[in-house]
Amino acid sequence: MVNPGAFHGPRKEFLVSEKPAYAAGVGGGYAADALAIIQRRYLKRWPVDFPHDQEQTPEFLAAVDDDAPDEEYAIPQEEGMDPEAYAEALKRCAEHQYVLRFRKAQIKRWMAYQYMKDHDLDPHDSGLSNPYRVLLRKLTGEAGKRPRLKTPANLWRRSHRDEVEEAVKRRAIAEGTSRKQLAALREKVAKEMLAIIPQEEKDEWAAQAKEEHDAAVEQWKNSLTAPLSTAPADRQRCIQGLVRFMQPILDLTSEATGLAITVMAGGPEPAHAGRLNVISVHAGKTPGDIKMNFGARNDCVIESFFVPIFGSFLQKLYTPEECRSRALAPEEGFEPLESMDLDAEGATFDSLDSQLDDLLSDSHLIAQSTPTC
Repeated sequence: MVNPGAFHGPRKEFLVSEKPAYAAGVGGGYAADALAIIQRRYLKRWPVDFPHDQEQTPEFLAAVDDDAPDEEYAIPQEEGMDPEAYAEALKRCAEHQYVLRFRKAQIKRWMAYQYMKDHDLDPHDSGLSNPYRVLLRKLTGEAGKRPRLKTPANLWRRSHRDEVEEAVKRRAIAEGTSRKQLAALREKVAKEMLAIIPQEEKDEWAAQAKEEHDAAVEQWKNSLTAPLSTAPADRQRCIQGLVRFMQPILDLTSEATGLAITVMAGGPEPAHAGRLNVISVHAGKTPGDIKMNFGARNDCVIESFFVPIFGSFLQKLYTPEECRSRALAPEEGFEPLESMDLDAEGATFDSLDSQLDDLLSDSHLIAQSTPTC
């Protein structure tokens, strides 16, 4: 089932246009800075208090000045306000801060997911603690890459990011540097600033680099035998990478065996309030001009027959308490699978929403409807 996602229309178009800037930040080692700029530009167009289900006019979006200073949100002052008005102002302020954190986290997750998707990153290349990396090691017996020793210069830049950015901003204004040239200017300014620090301080950074490297190596060694994390956030990351991890395996297996293959995975999805969801990944397509896998060819059949049968099993497998315990708070910033276009990746997503109310009220009955296809 296709869902437009957390961002669509002009919002999605804007974020898509910012993907090159984010990719440059990842490649240049300043992803956090690139993300902050994207978040700031987004919120200039769609402020925190602007309803997420409404659209700005094209004229408003065209008139946005990214170089204009941002307006500070006024923190309520108790002095001069009656208790009722002050309490209401505090409530609005708390809501504003909540939405701000949530929206920034949404943008962060969206950009990271798109970057991995665009660059076809293998799950085992995306972090030492990635569950798929551990799984691949168990399957292949390979130890993975030993962590590299970071240079003292990299550590220094990481802790002096604000100072470097301030210097870059001043230099860019003075020299009329274009946005495309900022990465090169940032590198140049950082090297100039690093060159003038005392040798004693450089030695301290070298010692810290060695210390962090030793800790990373120890973590790497432990990860070779460590059990998979069961934290809801880690499981959600794993769920989000499931299709990209499984699809190449199924495609190769299908090619080698000549068989059509479908894998169904179901259970509580942390980012969907612990609801029972089902993901199906398929390999093997019909012949002809319009090639379709099992999910595309039989989406209605899967939803009407397979999902209820599998869902009945899932409701016996997972208790209501376990579903609740796996739920992630919205402010964690994770997007549920239903907001991602899994259909475009050849996968199928179904939610047992209609059965969830029974599940969460401690009923394990599944309301099976008559198929309409």
